[in-house]
Amino acid sequence: MRVLAPTILLVAAHALVTPSRRVTRREAAPSSDEFPADAPARTQGTYLDRLAAYADEDGYTLDAPTRYSIADWWLNLRNLPSSSVLQRVQGHLVANTFFAILVSGLAYVIRAEHLAVDSSLLETDHLNLGAPFELSGGILGILLAFRTSQSYDRFWEGRQVWAKVVNRVRATARTCRAYVTTAAPEHEAEETAALLRWLEAFPLALKQHLRGERRLDEFHCLGNEERRELESADNLPLACTYALSSRVDSVRRASEDTQSASHLLWWQLESLLLELQDAIGDAEAIAGTPVPLSYSRHTSRLLSIWTLGSPIILVQSMPLLLVPPATALLSWMLLATEEIGHIIEEPFGIHDDRPKILPLQRYCDIVSRDLAEENRLVENAVAGKRGASEVEDVDDVG
Repeated sequence: MRVLAPTILLVAAHALVTPSRRVTRREAAPSSDEFPADAPARTQGTYLDRLAAYADEDGYTLDAPTRYSIADWWLNLRNLPSSSVLQRVQGHLVANTFFAILVSGLAYVIRAEHLAVDSSLLETDHLNLGAPFELSGGILGILLAFRTSQSYDRFWEGRQVWAKVVNRVRATARTCRAYVTTAAPEHEAEETAALLRWLEAFPLALKQHLRGERRLDEFHCLGNEERRELESADNLPLACTYALSSRVDSVRRASEDTQSASHLLWWQLESLLLELQDAIGDAEAIAGTPVPLSYSRHTSRLLSIWTLGSPIILVQSMPLLLVPPATALLSWMLLATEEIGHIIEEPFGIHDDRPKILPLQRYCDIVSRDLAEENRLVENAVAGKRGASEVEDVDDVG
């Protein structure tokens, strides 16, 4: 045991001074066509830098998300004073700590007999002031667990909605770019380009709609006439689906008098647009239906009473000087857990006083880059086929 104890201390000291491990990534070859010229540099910094780089809305690469590592425990503990959750609950913590100081001072005065108190009022063979806390602790734990669980479900459902949006926009764009044949073949390229512009505008319109924004100058993908179509619309993403349907109707008119494959293609495109419209409703349901106010209020009241009353119990079981810091620590653990539930219950960022959990602008940028990539691939394929056909014609002439 004498040899083992110093060994454990040396290992612990080594863990403290050893820098946290970094995540290495394979660098892709730079391409001026794939990334904007003003794309911010993605640097490999600390754990928090890496995490922010993945979640930041200005990111341009899709890397594996940085997970929490046990090697970063000291960094997380050291950065506790700058925690955003701590800053949000600090008012409540200060109030609880101040009340604990008052309780500790009153207990000191009573124990020093500077204040005359009839002790017979508290004399009983079975006095247990901690009984209410023991009985309500389980209820409080269930409330907090249910609160955070429901909030995470809302967060994940919001993420699934945006995954659906990205997937359906990609599928619609690929179908339009590769197979669409319009009623007027001479305007086919123009009609397809209009479809792709409105598809690129849809995620941005949905982002602004969910955050209560209205900035038409951000729709750089649309022309002036197309922006005017949005000016009179109250629901921007819904207006985008209407514009898409009107453009897709040209595909149906191309097969109006025949039983060609264009009719089936129009039906498929309309099905994809219907799923985009469903995504609007799903996202609106999350953004417009908060956790019931009565449930949140009850949890908050119970937490406030429980944490405010804890110093009365702590003065009986520890030195008076330790009661205020113990109360602050206990209050932070419970109040921070509740506040995390409040933060993640609204993933779209419609409230200015809460952080934007989901990087919606990042998803919009992903869609924009994917559409540009699909355009490039299809154009290369068409150019390759055109070149092959020209070679065949030359051979036939020869």
